[in-house]
Parts: sequence; C-alpha cells; structure tokens
Amino acid sequence: MKRYTILSLLALIALTSRPANADLLRAFHERQVLGNKLAGKLEKTEFFSAALGEKRSVFIYTPPGFSQNPTRRYPVLMLLHGTPGEAVDWLYDGNAHRAVDSAIAAGTLPPCLIVLPDGRGPFYKGGSEWADAKGGKCNMETAVVRDLSQFLESRYHAVSNPALWAIGGLSEGGYGAANLAVRHPERFQSALIFSGDLRVKDDWGDATDIFGSDPAVRSANSPIEQLHHILAEDRKKLHFYLAVGADDDEDLISDATGFSAIARSVGSTVKLDRDPGAHKWDFWNKHFQSALPLLGQWWKQAKG
Repeated sequence: MKRYTILSLLALIALTSRPANADLLRAFHERQVLGNKLAGKLEKTEFFSAALGEKRSVFIYTPPGFSQNPTRRYPVLMLLHGTPGEAVDWLYDGNAHRAVDSAIAAGTLPPCLIVLPDGRGPFYKGGSEWADAKGGKCNMETAVVRDLSQFLESRYHAVSNPALWAIGGLSEGGYGAANLAVRHPERFQSALIFSGDLRVKDDWGDATDIFGSDPAVRSANSPIEQLHHILAEDRKKLHFYLAVGADDDEDLISDATGFSAIARSVGSTVKLDRDPGAHKWDFWNKHFQSALPLLGQWWKQAKG
C-alpha cells in the first residue's frame, strides 16, 4: 500500500510539472471533488451560450432536498475563478462546496445553488476578465449574465429575484464579480470580492485586447468609477463584501478601501476585511467562510 501511495504522489508531481498534462491534472482534480461526500450534491454539466457560440462547462452544487422539491426556488451564489485558473480551483483548492454544505447544515446560509462557470478566454494567460471583449471576440459577460442565468432559472429552479442572486470571485474573478454586480444590479445585488482589481489597468496584459483604448469603455468597466452612475434606487439595494490581504499589492488594498468608501457614500451596504494575508488560497478560504453567514443575513433581509 505504501509503495502505491508513493507512486501516486510521484505521478501527481510529474503531472504538475508538465503544462502539456494540464488536462490530466484537471481531470484528477475534478474526480477528487466530485467524489467528496456532501449533504447536498455537486455535479458538472454544460450549458449552451449563444453569446460565445458554444457549450460551456459549469459545476453546480444543489442543496439537500433539491430533487424532492421541484417547485421550490433557490437563491444563487455564482463564483468566478482567477487567471491562470479554472472553475475547479474553487472546489479543489478552495473547498467552496464543503464550506457551503456546512453553512447550510448550520443554518447560517439558506439552501441555495452554488454555480462555478468556466470563464477561460483567448486572452492573456487564458483569461477573459469576465467581460464582453471588443469586436465580439469573447462575450463572457453576456454568457454569464444572460445565458447561464437563464439556464439556471429553467433547469435548476433558480429564483428570479435579483436580491437573492450573489456573485463572488477571487483575483481576476474578484474584478469580474465587482464589475458584473455594478453593471447588472438587475441580476446581482450581492458581491463577494476577494483580492480583486476594481478598475481596468494597463498592467493586466490583456486590457487593450479586451477593452481597447477608449477611456469611456475602460471607465464603464471600472467598478470603482461606476458606483456613482448606478440609479440611486439600485445603489441602496447592493451589498458588497471585500477582503484583501495586508501583504497583497498596494493598489489592490487602496482600491478596496476606496471602493468601500464610495459604496457606503452612495448608500450601498459594505463590509471590508483587511487582514494579514497574501494573494493565496489560505486567505481566500478563511474569508470565504466568513462571508457566507453575512450573505445569509443579506438574503434573509431580502426575503423579509
């Protein structure tokens, strides 16, 4: 038994050391998380996105009793991955499905759907910035906000009330979560932002490819600049949780602080955690778990 364990570890090390075997490593990670014992259920499926012109994979967690209650409608938490990265990272490295499963069991989060789409694109390091790129090269924003949302409402009993839809993400996914929440309060009224940029920046490596050089387009995709442009009645409905490590990039810390101040000034609900930590999973895991009860409170208030 010990010999086989050592061989398995050596094989895993070999996989992680060769980029050409990324698909094999992904498959290994997916088998691991899909095999986890949960009170709810985790599955991987596909939806068709007209915006992308193709099918996209998505992981979906359904809570206990989901299949026995076909008429019940559920809140949604969508989680966006970073770049380089993919949806399974939230599960294999982040244990998001286990954290949600435990929070539902503890009663701090209502039964809900957790949705983890594939947001990889054709740009720098395989990213998409979770945005609609110039020239229609990769319409990821529309794929998420329209196509995936409609799929969830029709196939997974997702509630239609935007007050019960949340979007979260880390790093590039944190930027995506903030941007989509600010641009689409008719869809998402809560956002969990972990170590995410809050404005378009030239040092991303793909900013010009995706947004072009028009200052107006860049500003329209910079959440920290758009809070004042949201309708006053919508600003008061928005909830933001931000977490950034004290050891992370100074501009991330500065933007999180600035965004929080602006959001409060326009009437949104905000909680900012600036704690010791860096741009790493141990920080994100800890603060994701901390954010779930808060999200549960926001959803409870929305239900009245």
